[in-house]
Amino acid sequence: MAEAAFDTLPIAREILRELEAGSAEPTVYLVRGRSGTGKSTLLAAIRAQLRAAGIPARDTVSGTARPAHQAGRPAPARAAAPAPNRVPLQGRPAPRLPVPSRQPPPRRPGSPAVVGAARPQQTPQREAALVIDNAHTLGDAELLALCRAIDAGQRTVVIAAQPRPHDARLRRLADTVARRGRVVELRALGAAEIVPFARELGMVVPRSVAKHIHQLTAGNRGGVVAALTAASSARLDAGIATVDAAVTEWARGLLGAVEPDLLETLAVATTGTGLDSSELVEVLGVPAGAADALIDRARASALVTDADLLLDPAIAPLRTLLGDRRFVAVQRRLLSARLDAGLLRDHTALLLAESGVRDPRLAEFLCHAAEKAGAEAVRYYRAAVAAGTDPDTIALPWAEAALRAGDGEAALRLAEPVLARLGGADPGALDPAATAPDLATAVRICATVLVRRGRAARAAQLYGWLGPHRAGADWATGAAVQYLAGDAAGAATMSASARQWPPTEANAHARRVVEALERTVAPRPDPTGRGRMALLEDGEAGTAAAVSALIGVAHAAAATERLLPCAATTIATVLCLSIGEPRRAIDALRRAEADGNAGQQPGVLAAWAAMLGGDERTAADRVAAFDHAALEPRDRLLAHGVAVGLARRSGDHTALTLAWEAAVPLFDEVDADLLTLLPIGELWLAGIRLRDERRIAPLVAAGYGVLRRLGEPPAWANAFHWYGVQAALAQERPDDLLPHAGQLRAAAEAGDRHAAVLAQAGRTWVLVLRGEVAAPAVEAAVAQLAALGLTWDAARLASEAALAAADPAAATALLKLARTVRSEARPADTAPRPRTPAAHPAPGTAPAAVLSEREREVAELVLLGLTYREIGARLYISAKTVEHHVARIRRRIGAQSRSELLSMLRAMGHGSLLV
Repeated sequence: MAEAAFDTLPIAREILRELEAGSAEPTVYLVRGRSGTGKSTLLAAIRAQLRAAGIPARDTVSGTARPAHQAGRPAPARAAAPAPNRVPLQGRPAPRLPVPSRQPPPRRPGSPAVVGAARPQQTPQREAALVIDNAHTLGDAELLALCRAIDAGQRTVVIAAQPRPHDARLRRLADTVARRGRVVELRALGAAEIVPFARELGMVVPRSVAKHIHQLTAGNRGGVVAALTAASSARLDAGIATVDAAVTEWARGLLGAVEPDLLETLAVATTGTGLDSSELVEVLGVPAGAADALIDRARASALVTDADLLLDPAIAPLRTLLGDRRFVAVQRRLLSARLDAGLLRDHTALLLAESGVRDPRLAEFLCHAAEKAGAEAVRYYRAAVAAGTDPDTIALPWAEAALRAGDGEAALRLAEPVLARLGGADPGALDPAATAPDLATAVRICATVLVRRGRAARAAQLYGWLGPHRAGADWATGAAVQYLAGDAAGAATMSASARQWPPTEANAHARRVVEALERTVAPRPDPTGRGRMALLEDGEAGTAAAVSALIGVAHAAAATERLLPCAATTIATVLCLSIGEPRRAIDALRRAEADGNAGQQPGVLAAWAAMLGGDERTAADRVAAFDHAALEPRDRLLAHGVAVGLARRSGDHTALTLAWEAAVPLFDEVDADLLTLLPIGELWLAGIRLRDERRIAPLVAAGYGVLRRLGEPPAWANAFHWYGVQAALAQERPDDLLPHAGQLRAAAEAGDRHAAVLAQAGRTWVLVLRGEVAAPAVEAAVAQLAALGLTWDAARLASEAALAAADPAAATALLKLARTVRSEARPADTAPRPRTPAAHPAPGTAPAAVLSEREREVAELVLLGLTYREIGARLYISAKTVEHHVARIRRRIGAQSRSELLSMLRAMGHGSLLV
């Protein structure tokens, strides 16, 4: 016997082994299972097993029926209705059924002779076996005769039937079998069993497709076979669609054979309410006994799950068979029955509305259910409208639910008409006290969407139009938006009403955010008379306190931050990066990433923190994982800024060009605000490098405008002015450097330590470009820049100084300093990998360690563009020795030409700090 065909049906193997053993006692089994569970397949295998053993088998109880093994003559017709599942699994034999040989198996030495023809003396003493399929279709007389045959105990009896617990005749049959043998249940396949089942049928499907098949069919073998057959013959990219179509066609075929009186019962099962006989009596208008029979038949079908829910692929064909009018009428009667009994559940109401039921009671129920539906609230509001709710009455809660779900387009589409309706109405036609809260909510929703899209200026205009008198408790949200857009005066006006509103939990988070922003941007009076130095020191302390407050808000409001125009985590992270604390920025992001409620935004910010901190490998890995299409425009600008920054630091001109071209279309979609200054600065330098600065110039000018309107707050301005210094150096325009250097110097003179470091580094850099290299000054500037997290800038300053130094010893020391700064910033396990290797290294070599210390020094100087003579002067070796080192490097890494050598050295991480 080929047992492997029943690996997913263990009871089949047990029954077949018992029959093969040929016990003197008759074997009695009742196999119960719903349609499509494999009963007919099992009985076919049992008949084959008996036939191979020489035991006659009959498929009817009547003594006039011929043995099933006799072929060539027509069998007498049965009195009962033909069984729809006589042919296993969808009316066709399942692949690879176990058909044992007609010859008895060879007897092993020492084994009992109990199989098939090895015991011919037992066959005459035993009556023909009864193998009865679809016993639930037998008449009363046949079932009574079957019970008597079992009680007689003279023959093997194997019966298959659907489970119908309300049928007294089948219960009597089960009791009779239980006294003489066993009653076994066939269950559907589990999700993990579909792949092994497919292998039994000679098919292979991916686990993802197998999981999808289980979701569609609930593991019913008939549906699984139909799906597997389709999946195995379809293209890989069309597998899911083909499976969906095959399962729907399978369900349509089964429904075509269902009796008309059962179709309405299946319509009740589409809602998943459970099948209850008293409810069916009310909904379908049938007697109690008929309702019980309908429930039995529905549960025994292949289309209803254990939870009394009709399979999804069967709903559309069922609706077609019944007709929309009749289908919806059943659903409407079910709704009335549930409402009258007080048993209507949220999900049932949702399915009823989505099926087309319109009823004011259902609409009201769904509106209340949506308030506590969480992530599914949008679906509930949509269903409420389908049930008859006026969309204008629920526009704002619906928009807020869409905003929580991350669908800004839907939120804006719902909230803007409210603004137009209430904001543009005749003042005398509406009650201001009644409309102000709705206006404030609509403005907050629209402003949130706009800020996330990088349109903070438009959001600030909305709050300016709303005004503090109508903003009410939303004053803090409005003030925060105006600070981000650079409107300090508007933020101050909006904050003037703060004392009128209690610091409730509902607005506490927004209040703390605006207070933190105010600490970083607003000038403060000096009542102590300690002078500007002390005032700036207080300002630094205020910035540190603002970061702490923002991180605290982010941790406390993880579940509600999506309702604010800008998450506290975002502001805290960008602020940390702007003041030179990338490690603290990473710490602030850890919890946001762990919560998983903020989408991809924490990953984008983490990439920025890694890049500015010198860990380009981690930043590059994160960038590669971004789904740019799913990002909001402002976050997309941040992502493009990281991609451009990494390409610029790697010296890969092709990658830089591609990253720049991908970012350019976004320049017309976003405005400059406090949160976009960093990517604007990074893109500015890339534009200069590619001689395409004019395309980013409007955003750069807008960034200047934001800072000027806020009074050049050091916490936000220092980083942007440092980009300005770098831009002037890259263009070799000393005059363009003066405004930025002046702002940094002014803040430094007032006591801002961050500005002082940047101003000193800028002066040192200018001197280096003039050829005036003072090694101690360069080393101090490099150390201070590295301490601020600007490791790439620090290493580049050191390498530029090495190139300009007249003293070879000093040049060598500065080059080592540049390499040390880079290696200390980059984690040991995240060294950069080649982006596109130009050639294959020699077998067994590791690119990160293929060169010796001296060879790495030579490689760095080669990438600087120095001649062999100049390199030899720097390293105190002859030009000939340098030539030998270069030749050895080329052999080790497999470079075939000088250009390939330079390309591969850059790909290995050498010289990236010199670009």
